[in-house]
Amino acid sequence: MKNVIKIIVSDVKRLSTNVVAMVVIIGLTVIPCLYAWFNILSNWDPYGESATSNLQVAVASSDEGIMIGSVELNVGDIIISNLKENTTIGWVFTDTAQEAVNGVYSGDYYAALVIDEEFSSDMISFLSGDIENPVITYYENEKKNAIAPKITAKVKTTIEREVDHAFVSTVAESLLKGGEYFATLDEEGNITGAGINKLEQLDSDLNGMITILDSYIALMDSTESISEAGEAITDSANSITELAGSMAEDSQNKAAGVKDDVEQSKKNADRKIENLNEKLSAVDSDANTLNEKVAGLSLDVDIDYTQLQSSVSTIQELWGTDQQGLYQLLLNVNAPNTEEGAKAKEAITEYANVLDGLIAGLDEDVANIQSATTKGEEDFNAAKDTLVNNVAAVLACTKNIRDYYGAISSVGQEAIDAGSKAVEEVEKLINYNATSIDLVADNLDNYAVIMEQSKDSLVKSRDEAVEMESQLAALIAEIKAIGQNEAYQKIMELLQSDPDLLSDFISSPVDISDEYIYPVENNGSMTAPFYIVLSIWVGALIMSTILKTTVKDTTGMDNLKNWQCFLGRYFTTFVIGQIQTIITVLGAFLFVGIQCEHPFYFWLACAWTSLIYSLLLYSFTYSFGNVGEALSVVLMVIQVAGAGGTFPIEVLPKVFQLLYKFMPFNYSMNALRECIAGFYENTYRNCMLTLIIYGVIAVFIGVTLYHPFKILNEKIESSKEKSGILI
Repeated sequence: MKNVIKIIVSDVKRLSTNVVAMVVIIGLTVIPCLYAWFNILSNWDPYGESATSNLQVAVASSDEGIMIGSVELNVGDIIISNLKENTTIGWVFTDTAQEAVNGVYSGDYYAALVIDEEFSSDMISFLSGDIENPVITYYENEKKNAIAPKITAKVKTTIEREVDHAFVSTVAESLLKGGEYFATLDEEGNITGAGINKLEQLDSDLNGMITILDSYIALMDSTESISEAGEAITDSANSITELAGSMAEDSQNKAAGVKDDVEQSKKNADRKIENLNEKLSAVDSDANTLNEKVAGLSLDVDIDYTQLQSSVSTIQELWGTDQQGLYQLLLNVNAPNTEEGAKAKEAITEYANVLDGLIAGLDEDVANIQSATTKGEEDFNAAKDTLVNNVAAVLACTKNIRDYYGAISSVGQEAIDAGSKAVEEVEKLINYNATSIDLVADNLDNYAVIMEQSKDSLVKSRDEAVEMESQLAALIAEIKAIGQNEAYQKIMELLQSDPDLLSDFISSPVDISDEYIYPVENNGSMTAPFYIVLSIWVGALIMSTILKTTVKDTTGMDNLKNWQCFLGRYFTTFVIGQIQTIITVLGAFLFVGIQCEHPFYFWLACAWTSLIYSLLLYSFTYSFGNVGEALSVVLMVIQVAGAGGTFPIEVLPKVFQLLYKFMPFNYSMNALRECIAGFYENTYRNCMLTLIIYGVIAVFIGVTLYHPFKILNEKIESSKEKSGILI
């Protein structure tokens, strides 16, 4: 056991003193958890409304509708209207059926529903005895995605069910409710209720309408007096037109002058901006020149302080303190009367005062460099750095001033532009045209003609109302006679029940009650066991290919055995695997937010799985070398395809159903599922115990089969080296 500890200590020392190795180890601990988290998030809720609403399905109605008496029925339009309120799918309503179908071919839509031209007529074909089933054609693009067609395929069954339900419900409700008006008899045996009352009220309303139409016809005779009043109004309208023209001409002249003033203000502002920018650019240029001269100063080279002082004087002259100097220009900047303008002006003033102090002190900085020449290199460099830093501060201040002045210019420019646009709008507004007033006068002149044309329509409407009232009176008489019919009495017994309740039962006789066993909140939590187990395997696989399994440095180890090398070198793999696991589990809880009824047991199952998987893949590489690495990849591929992680094992090919019970993924995932949704008897314990078998197999392979395969592994390594390509 001492040799095992020595190997562990040796490995830890080498890793802790090698920066590259530590970076690789950190990468090994993070990569698997990212794989698990992002796959769980991508499968979080693919069948929920928030996801399926992004799948575009085109809908087009070619239904021409049908006339039932004087009422038009278009079931296609009704379906379209109902689908617009449905948000489970991203419905796209196209103008034509061809547009919808073409979108499916091009891949713009996953599917399309086209309602047949004869849909409405076929829907009520049972009334004529020649029954035709109404047709909705479903187009689906199965090339675009593997899962999307399975989701969108539910659309056609959903619509079919809703159409059937709506049809049966509407027919049943209409037939049954039709009898409500005949379901109550009074003492004399005559039909009573809201139906008869409404028909009689309608008859009374028609008589009132006929009286009103007679009054309107009589009103037409007063057309001549209305025409005379229109002539008087026309004279007034002409006077208004002349006054409006005079106002428009005067206002237009004034607007032109205001617009010129606005444009002149804009030009003045542009000149001020250009002048200030030129002076700031000149200061920057001289400061950069001074910077270059200072950068080249050295005690080993003769220094011309006259040139330095000349550059400083140039900057100070540009800065100046008179009214035309840059300093006074900045202090007197005109800012717009806004919050942004006030802040910008305050900042410019602050930076201008800072610049004033910096520029005034440049003389002293040059003098300090000159005096430091005799004090030594350290003092000289310190004085030189001070001047360089002050020049840099000058450049920084000028840059900040430009930024704030640009903000002022932007706000001012917006105000000027807004003023210019306002003047243009006023110009449009005052460009008044009196044509509309003339049009009113013309219409009043023609009013008599219009009234004469309408009189014929009113007379025709009155005749139709009289005919309608006559037919309605006959209908009321026939309905009142129905109550004496013997068959009617039998129908009434059925109609005494609740027609709403009966129609609902006919349209949907079965009510399904959902009761979920071990409910899981979302699809992401359902798929979490598979992706977490897979990430643990991937992490172990990466370690088995990156970390060396052979122990070459045996210094200080006596009588070293194979099992000691196996266990000693495995320690590093075990620790990294556990770190991978705890990061993955914590991220699944805290970052992804999966559901978990038993968090501690969830971590325990993941830690146990990491121990078994890392030991198994480590033993493959330890005993079989590159062949073992390949075997690890093959086992992963088989388990990804056939461990029942995404699809039920019963729907997979027979070979996977046979291998399923031998796959370690099976027991790890079942243990995690127990933790997520709830325990059932001893399932969790049995899965954890079963994984021990794979641990025993791993130890057997690593300890027993190492020497028999050692010669073969050496030959494979030698052949790889000779290839010059393989590592």
